[in-house]
Amino acid sequence: MKEEAGEKFSKQLELEYREMFISITGSLQTGYSIERAFLESTEPLRIIYGEKSVLLPHLVELNSKVRLRKPVEQAFEELSEKFDSEDLSDFAEIFRFGKRLGGDYIENIKSSTRRISERVEVKQEIRASIAQQQLELKVMMVMPLGILAYMKISAPEFLTPSYGNFIGIVVMTACLAVYVGCIALGRKIIDIRV
Repeated sequence: MKEEAGEKFSKQLELEYREMFISITGSLQTGYSIERAFLESTEPLRIIYGEKSVLLPHLVELNSKVRLRKPVEQAFEELSEKFDSEDLSDFAEIFRFGKRLGGDYIENIKSSTRRISERVEVKQEIRASIAQQQLELKVMMVMPLGILAYMKISAPEFLTPSYGNFIGIVVMTACLAVYVGCIALGRKIIDIRV
């Protein structure tokens, strides 16, 4: 249960920082400064996620620090340390070096944002595929039981040879063991963390 909550939080965080990066990139392309881009990135998060936003309070705090003359790259690095996210840490590092070394750091930020956004999209596609496979496994787990129940109700004499003698009981017990083993194997295969 705790692991599911952590995974849900992680997914939510990914979606939100993806939106934040897209907003920052858009603001930079329109000519805003990086400080203004971070300030503008709060609005899409507020509109999309509202009070349930994970990232918004931290982004508001970042903007407050920037207003108090803290360098934006340092404020973002502090924000990234609050979350266990490789993407945020990588972006903070790229941002810090780009700002310090000068050059076309805005273009570096844009390309980093694109890569992070693509990575999040790939993770979402993988999760959707895994969810589909999990549903298929559940259906395959229920089908044999459904077929046996249907046969027991509609034609009980058909199952009598399977359960009415010693050999039938041994064979059906072996089938049950294989069935349980397949369920365990299927669950192990499907239990993939992205």
